[in-house]
Amino acid sequence: MATNKQEVTTPQQQAGMVVNNSFIDALSNQLLEKQKYGLSFPADYNPTNALMGAYLKLKETTDRNGKCVLNTCSQASIANCLMETVTKGLNMQKAQCYPVAYGGKLQCQISYHGWKAMAHRYGAKTIDAEVIYEGDTFQYHLENGRKILDKHEQDFANIDVDKIKGAYCVITLDDGSCYIEVMNINQIKTAWKKGVGYKENSGTHKEFTDMMAKKTVTSRACRQIVQQYGDSAVVASIEKDDNRENVDIIAEDVAYEIDQNANTEEFQVDDDVEEVNAGAAEKDEGSAPVEDTEKKTSNDESWMSE
Repeated sequence: MATNKQEVTTPQQQAGMVVNNSFIDALSNQLLEKQKYGLSFPADYNPTNALMGAYLKLKETTDRNGKCVLNTCSQASIANCLMETVTKGLNMQKAQCYPVAYGGKLQCQISYHGWKAMAHRYGAKTIDAEVIYEGDTFQYHLENGRKILDKHEQDFANIDVDKIKGAYCVITLDDGSCYIEVMNINQIKTAWKKGVGYKENSGTHKEFTDMMAKKTVTSRACRQIVQQYGDSAVVASIEKDDNRENVDIIAEDVAYEIDQNANTEEFQVDDDVEEVNAGAAEKDEGSAPVEDTEKKTSNDESWMSE
């Protein structure tokens, strides 16, 4: 069996993506330029170290096909992922955010720990969350559009991960004011479905439903604090994330794979078929009748009437 393979190299492959120290240095220089125009970082945050740490994390990160994201994702999306990580003042090695690859692109997603870190940075003093179980007494009221917790009474016998009605998070700010976020179980599950790797009725969300519910409502509450009190650059970066929330990651992956496979064609020709075709071609060449063009020309004068 002879196999002839013809590949059309894509611009991304031709670029021969290189992500190394010079790549990180270039991003660091961009950050220095942005700092001149108002971008700031926490006092204990080193953006260059965060970039290097994130890059090391990417070297260990694979896409859903088991391939390193540094080899399968575009260089531009890798740069954007790293820049968004640092712009938000997050550390990928501390699990404050994590990279997600889809459709040949890489994006930075903020984790529960990342949302809490940013909320504390912008005025959150305490962040507490609790689960509401069936049988609990839970009441709150609204004042000027804000939820005010009245009471939550819980009996030890009510605690059952299969009977969770919802969850809430209370954030106390430095000025003494409180922000409360409340989500019912349907809202929580809807948020889970947007996550990567979520499987209903199985896995971590099934076994530790209470912990996952608290993390979800906490992330949502912290997001509100960051968007209200955060720096303009951070808020702008989060708004970009909001635009990606409705992206169907699986669909993007499939579309990307189809596009990549369209640039590669394989032709398989059987050796025996090649020999038979070659012999038939030689026979046809030798026995092909010679056409009497002169006679055909003299008899066919239809062209003169055109």
